[in-house]
Amino acid sequence: MSVCPRCRGSLADDRDVERLVRQGNDVAIVTVRADVCTQCGELLLHPGMADRLVLAARELREDKTAPVLGRVFDFRSEA
Repeated sequence: MSVCPRCRGSLADDRDVERLVRQGNDVAIVTVRADVCTQCGELLLHPGMADRLVLAARELREDKTAPVLGRVFDFRSEA
């Protein structure tokens, strides 16, 4: 498929895209393969990539660890 099903724009084939998976206060960064619309940014995941995102969410729920990249600070309640 070389046309975006959403806006009919052209697709940039076979890109590595980072997606965030959230479970509670935890976030995982997952790299997936996708075709990306150059007009609207719609992602069309390659086969097996949705499973990779589901696996990351499951591992976060089960408190499995991965390399820690940094820290997140919540200043929203301070005004």
